Amino acid sequence: MKNILLAKRYAKALFDLAIEDKVLDAVKADMELVTVVMSENRELRKLMTNPVVPPARKKLVMRRIFEQHLSTLSLAFMDILIRKGREMEIQLIARYFGEFYLDYKHIAVVTLTTATPVDAGLQEKITGIMHQRTGKEIQIDAHIDESLIGGFVLKLDDYQYNASISKVIKRLHSDFDKNLFIKGF
Repeated sequence: MKNILLAKRYAKALFDLAIEDKVLDAVKADMELVTVVMSENRELRKLMTNPVVPPARKKLVMRRIFEQHLSTLSLAFMDILIRKGREMEIQLIARYFGEFYLDYKHIAVVTLTTATPVDAGLQEKITGIMHQRTGKEIQIDAHIDESLIGGFVLKLDDYQYNASISKVIKRLHSDFDKNLFIKGF
């Protein structure tokens, strides 16, 4: 819990600075890049989470990796995180920064999971319906899960609508397991 609150505070501070300096989109791209690099590079993660490695070495490594790719604000922010010993939270901070960014831009990300690929026409219909419900611009994050058999699962924040065939089959299976003719069931 402490790490989440800490990450949100740092993310909010970076977000406010990015708005103030009018580099919000650049910093958003920077945070996405840092997240990808950190998640794909195990050695970098080990280095950043190793308490034996001195902060100066961590700063040097981060500068060499990202100097040509990140904005000045993002590089300075990374330096501050390392100086304060918060480098282990970089990915979490980047995630919360992304959430602040989406909220600020009035964008909602809808996760659509289907058994087969969805055509563009259906995605547009879903986007339109969700836009009417939320009043926000909608981005669809489409996934394929063949175990659904058919139908779809739609997720937005804490809301989930499951209209999959597998759910119907599970419900029917549980209904058949109930014996309505024996007392106690």
